[in-house]
Amino acid sequence: MKRLIVAGLLVLAGLYQSNAQYPLYTIRQIQEVSADSLRMLDTLQRSQLGRWTAQTSPRFHDTVRVRGVCVVPAKVINFTSLGYNFLIASGENSWGGLLVRPNISSTSNPGDTVFAIQWGMLNVEPGDTVQLTGYIDEFPLSDLVSATQIVPVYSQPLAIFPGPGPSAIPPHVPKLASDFWRGPFPSSPPYPPNGIQFSTGEPMEFMRVVLTNLSVVAYVNQTNGTFQMVDQSGNMFSTMDASKWFTTRGHRDPLSTYALPPIGSIIDTIRGYIVTNSGQEAARGYRIAPIYPGDIRYGSVTLPIVNTHRRYPVVVPPDSTPTIACRITKGNIGVASRQLRYSINNGPFVNVTMTLNAADTTYRAQIPQQAANTFVHYYISVTDSAVPPNTVKLASSATDGSQTDTLRGFFFYTVLNRPITISDIQTTPYPNGRTPYLGAVVPVRGIITADTASLIPPPPRFRGTSAWYMQNGNQPWSGIWVYNDSTSLAGLLGLRNGDSVAVTGVVAEDFDVTRVERQTTPPVVYTPNNPLPAPVVLPTSTFGASVGNGTPTAERWEGMLVQFNNVVMPDSEPTFQDINEFAVDDGSGVVLVRKDGTHRYTTTVADTAGGRILIRRGQRISYIRGVIYFAGGGGGFRYKLVPRSNADFGVITGVDIERNPTVVDHFSLAQNYPNPFNPATTFRYSLPFSEFVTVKIYNLLGQEVETLVNEQQQSGEYTLRYDASRLTSGVYFYQLRAGSFSEVRKMLLLK
Repeated sequence: MKRLIVAGLLVLAGLYQSNAQYPLYTIRQIQEVSADSLRMLDTLQRSQLGRWTAQTSPRFHDTVRVRGVCVVPAKVINFTSLGYNFLIASGENSWGGLLVRPNISSTSNPGDTVFAIQWGMLNVEPGDTVQLTGYIDEFPLSDLVSATQIVPVYSQPLAIFPGPGPSAIPPHVPKLASDFWRGPFPSSPPYPPNGIQFSTGEPMEFMRVVLTNLSVVAYVNQTNGTFQMVDQSGNMFSTMDASKWFTTRGHRDPLSTYALPPIGSIIDTIRGYIVTNSGQEAARGYRIAPIYPGDIRYGSVTLPIVNTHRRYPVVVPPDSTPTIACRITKGNIGVASRQLRYSINNGPFVNVTMTLNAADTTYRAQIPQQAANTFVHYYISVTDSAVPPNTVKLASSATDGSQTDTLRGFFFYTVLNRPITISDIQTTPYPNGRTPYLGAVVPVRGIITADTASLIPPPPRFRGTSAWYMQNGNQPWSGIWVYNDSTSLAGLLGLRNGDSVAVTGVVAEDFDVTRVERQTTPPVVYTPNNPLPAPVVLPTSTFGASVGNGTPTAERWEGMLVQFNNVVMPDSEPTFQDINEFAVDDGSGVVLVRKDGTHRYTTTVADTAGGRILIRRGQRISYIRGVIYFAGGGGGFRYKLVPRSNADFGVITGVDIERNPTVVDHFSLAQNYPNPFNPATTFRYSLPFSEFVTVKIYNLLGQEVETLVNEQQQSGEYTLRYDASRLTSGVYFYQLRAGSFSEVRKMLLLK
């Protein structure tokens, strides 16, 4: 009765307070975007983050009213806003879900929970119909997988119409993994059909769905308790730990019995709502967030597990008969066969039965001796006794789920009768980017290209790299990272750029970056002061957002010196919560740049107090060069450029901003001058008080072409000089946004 009285009072309050000024929209009207835009994104994937508004709500930034049925109440979805959020639905089979998410943060404004409580959020129960007023927002901003949500306006009432309970909740919508992602992860062309399925995934955002008959193939984040699944066609789909039950993080329910399922587990049924993520996991696109106990039901059949591959020897000479070993653990049904399948010079596969080695409980088989330069690739196939039988493969050393996928790669080697080279270690014909000689202890020779005067010494920053790099020429596959976490190894510390050296260490993969590590003997320096290999000049699109791990046109340059010419810095903070990255673009596509070098350049205003040189958004750099690295970040796992010293930056021109700290009493944006212009023009704007400011350039189609300012600025008058050399002639619009103030003006570029 108490709840009914509270709800009734809230409804009456809604009747007597004037909120008619805000239009009432359905959830579909808030969520639905153009099908053509989504099909375009199926092709672009995340290669052009500037097109992110193609999938945002048509009501983005608007204050609206909306009505829906509560399907998940507050304090259940607990990974954001301290659990003060809830999910509403319309009952439709698409465009029918919306997250109600107040602006509450556990770090900045947790006290705002009192407003959510007073507003009545905790009174909403599953099955209730609610009507609320709020403004439409997206998170994360500037990403093609942003999620639409409504932020409540507490001054407007929350009307609660108590329902009959769970019976009023719309059922889960049956879907397929291929509705959200096609192919393995990470994706590779062609796009479409591979990769994120915007056209069929976006309509299901924040809707509850159900999928069946999936297999667990990899762990996404063991700390969080998330995992990756595939369907019978190999299409990837990942979980998200959004509830207190299906997580292993700190917000876990003390009563939860959830644990990560073993690799190879069969999932009969998984229920949850569709969500996206920010940060380095954004590249996975749409994911499913199970909520309640029982939302994941495992199959009665568990598959065999095949892991711990070893080859003896790792580097195979012509007089060797290599032994292939692995561990095979049966599921709850017997194993019918365990086979090594190998191919010589891409010929037909030969089957060899693997037998148990009782001494170490591994299964083993041998590949016959082969002549020098013979190419051998192979995989392990285990079949159980089910009817029909299930087959599990182990095809490579990958750890992202593709290790079971023979379309992504194999174990392989080339028979060598000579010393191994960097190119031997790095070259792969397969799109998973893995070295064929993982675990080998070998000497490699090359020229040092990044010493401790060029890159920070180990250990590297989070997601970053460190000294040392070496290269043998500038042909593809010629560079490699040399790493040791013991800086007491005097031999490495003494290496300098230009040294011709031999380094002996273990071939390893660090988050898919091939490197030589754990050196037990000092390097041998043959000659110092050799010229460094010339950087390879490439377009930035070689390493764009859609270029996945192992893409041959990108992977071949890993660890090598590369240069991009005539680039613009369009984004100073492209990576979520990482100030050590910025973006550059030569017009072909954005590449990320890491700040792991010893240079004095920065994109953070505060750093200039320490004497660093600021690069602003929109400024042009005649060239930028450095080492190619691969790591996680806000755009997912990406190839990145790591400049070393100041010499890796060319001449910087473009946007120049001056501030006059005079007192002004209102916001304003003046007409640019000159106008028309070629190629430079000047903008002036005024801020009466400190605000977060953006100044952006748009073309006639409304597409964002450059961001000139994206930072907190103090009050005063600003003069911004802009060089539009890279743009074509035509009409453009420039927009100033400062807090709630926004103004747009037109300008004409004539060349």
